[in-house]
Amino acid sequence: MMTSLKKTRLLLRYWWSSYSNGLIFCWITVLILIWNSRVEAVTVSAVYSSACVRETGVIVNVDDNTLQLISLDGVIHRIPRFNIIYMARYPIGRIRIPQVVNPGETEFITVKTVFEDDIVDLVKGWMIDYSEEQISFLTLAGTQSVIDTDDIWDITIDPFEVQTRHQALPESNLHFVHPYPFMHCEPEGADKLAGNDQIHKVYPQYLLSEPLLIKKELDRLKEGYDIIRKYNSNRRFYPVPQVYGNDTSLGLWVNYGNRYGSSNNRSNSFIPAIVNETTDGPFGYQSIFITGSAPMFYSFHEEPQMQAYFRMKASYLHFSIMLDFSRFTMGSEKYKWSEEDLEENDNRENEILHLAGGFDYGPFAFDISVIDILYYAVQHESRFHQDDMNLNRGSLSFHNRYLKAELHFGVGQDTKEPLLPLPDDVSGPEREYIEAYNEELRKKADFQANFTYYRFTLDLFGFASFRPTYSLIYKEMDFTREKDGDGLGEFVYLGKSLTNAVHVAYSLNEELTLSGYLSMELMEKQYGLTEPDDKSSHTYPKGGVSLALLF
Repeated sequence: MMTSLKKTRLLLRYWWSSYSNGLIFCWITVLILIWNSRVEAVTVSAVYSSACVRETGVIVNVDDNTLQLISLDGVIHRIPRFNIIYMARYPIGRIRIPQVVNPGETEFITVKTVFEDDIVDLVKGWMIDYSEEQISFLTLAGTQSVIDTDDIWDITIDPFEVQTRHQALPESNLHFVHPYPFMHCEPEGADKLAGNDQIHKVYPQYLLSEPLLIKKELDRLKEGYDIIRKYNSNRRFYPVPQVYGNDTSLGLWVNYGNRYGSSNNRSNSFIPAIVNETTDGPFGYQSIFITGSAPMFYSFHEEPQMQAYFRMKASYLHFSIMLDFSRFTMGSEKYKWSEEDLEENDNRENEILHLAGGFDYGPFAFDISVIDILYYAVQHESRFHQDDMNLNRGSLSFHNRYLKAELHFGVGQDTKEPLLPLPDDVSGPEREYIEAYNEELRKKADFQANFTYYRFTLDLFGFASFRPTYSLIYKEMDFTREKDGDGLGEFVYLGKSLTNAVHVAYSLNEELTLSGYLSMELMEKQYGLTEPDDKSSHTYPKGGVSLALLF
């Protein structure tokens, strides 16, 4: 009888042998799957224009009227679409095109990507198939290369300029069998097929016999070629192929030391912010939509604020609109700044609406506002003034794959409303209303408010785990108010501030992002009744943190 030790050894050997064989089998399976995911069959098409008349090769271009096909002997054929009566498809491993005989008849596509911080060629060839996520190319080596559209960094379309060499072309050893409706047709090179054991017959696997199906398939391919041409045409208007992605996030901000993003009546903490980015692919329509409390990197303050913000980019144009919808939910009077919001000598501003647009070319962009309204308030001891003004604003930016630098600038002015004119032919009630309105307006104090700001923002993209953004903001409020009808309320005020802010977004994993900011505002205030003979300086530390869920 076998001892227990021997039994144990045999069991261990059997187990190890089984485990090793299973492990090897698993690795072989994985390698086969990887190989099959990378190696695709090239589809050879047989295009019939009449009975027994066909051209066989790979379709490399389709437009509204013409199909372009490269045959296996390297000749570019142009076939009118309305002449096509039947199509057959033959998937094969690879084809052999020894040389393009008439290269001037076709165009060549080069796609580049970013690999290890270098821009390198991803594929060179002809586009032969297309979907929303992937594009297939036929390379000069005769193989099919499938790329993801998200990997495209640059794309060019150039004339194919390979010089023709006068030499005999090798003969193909493949014979593409006619589909059933054309089985009576004599095969090409019939004299060479007889008794030739080296000839491999290839049978069609996909047939298009109805005109509607043929048109639908050619239209689908044409859509892919149109998109490739659109990529090539629009790439000069994009600093990077995709400014926005296809992501959606939901986050909450908790903030400290707010001066502009919130007040006693409105908050910017614990309010959900939904950020939705969409894109139609590289060099296409792209947009971002933000609702809730979030930072506004285009504004004159760095704090998160309630907003509904939309920005889109299409070709050389971009457009943006922002609205603080809490101003409408709360009411204008409750939303405005109050005396309790300000210090004894202080000024506050926040943006409630802007509408802007501009142009892009390469890494450069220009933006100008059409409408930009801000609420402001100024206080000197017990004298308080609040109102709104229109801000004339613009920006210049530079953007590449390493960084984005933006310079924003704006100037606004606000004065007392002018008296209403009194027409000669005005009726009695209208005259009384205008005179009463002007009388009340005369009692109000004349004032002059001038607001100026500059903001420089720098985004750095070269960090794998987090994305830092630095902002330097300078703004100035120059305010003068005369005495009102009762001889009270006169004061002058000049407030200047310089803010340094750093925002950081850190990816915890594929589903969570931790964001935050720290800023320091240095403010100098000058004030007085008729002259700014008093002054004070203040330092305001601020910060916030946000946790966002990606989905």
